[in-house]
Amino acid sequence: MMNHPIKVKPRILLVDDEERILRTLTMLLKMQYQVFSTTDGNEALKILKKEKIHVLISDQRMPLMVGTELLRQAKNLSPQTMRILLTGYADVDAALDSVNEGEIFRYINKPWGPKELRDTVADAAGIAMKLETVSVPSFPAPAPARGVTCLVLDEDVLVYEAVKEILGETHQVLWRTTMASALAVMASQTIAVLVTELQVGDGDTTVMLKTLKQEYPDVLTIINTSFKDTVRVSQLINQAQVFRYLPKPLRKGLLAKSLESTLMRYKQLQDVPVLKEATKVEVSSDVQEKAMSTKIMDYLSRLRAKGFGGSSIAQAV
Repeated sequence: MMNHPIKVKPRILLVDDEERILRTLTMLLKMQYQVFSTTDGNEALKILKKEKIHVLISDQRMPLMVGTELLRQAKNLSPQTMRILLTGYADVDAALDSVNEGEIFRYINKPWGPKELRDTVADAAGIAMKLETVSVPSFPAPAPARGVTCLVLDEDVLVYEAVKEILGETHQVLWRTTMASALAVMASQTIAVLVTELQVGDGDTTVMLKTLKQEYPDVLTIINTSFKDTVRVSQLINQAQVFRYLPKPLRKGLLAKSLESTLMRYKQLQDVPVLKEATKVEVSSDVQEKAMSTKIMDYLSRLRAKGFGGSSIAQAV
């Protein structure tokens, strides 16, 4: 008689100050996962220290510890745990902190649909299981990548000059002011970091950023903009996996710190390619965005076939 190995369920940690929400989430997920739950962020950190948690799902507004602070500490305590923020409030600062401090996998708004949540958790758990055997020590931190190319997409020359001042000694820094010219660069050489505005001369860059993450998953994006709204930020987390989201006016110290973190992460991804699984994006269901994304992909294909290009993106797409 053959002994079949027992399939181990992925472990999910739910954190919300409302017991009702915890009960609902537990009922939804307990068949597929081993579920831990708590109303206290400090208790959640104790669980993370004790248990191998694959997915952490946290509410934002909690009295003892806000979700973004929990996610920040969880990132350092258990880097391979996939982190999801679940919130019912349009809190743009929380959304920005979830990117910049928590480096979350997904941002989900309440009320959530059961299928949406189950699919998101399944994606996160599947990735976490793949990463389970990967050893990526947090300390000492990996040395930043050297000799890579950073592309700045912004009409403001001061942004380019700041990036050039920070990186220019060890990295190539290129400057473009339109999506068309930026796509030409992307098609012709390897870009490690993209520092970009959300609004440039030939339009809104949001769909382009979502498309680029599908076409070039290695590229890490830093957004530097004065545009802040929760819907856009959450879409750029879920569908473009932006690595940092910085406010304008430009703060050089914050930009320098963000570039250093981004180059460290890029080096990690190159050294341990399986970590790229954690940058998987959710594909937009918007019909117009899908059509625009397809046109951008076709445009990139034509540029790659030519080796270089620079026609107007408005004409191309």
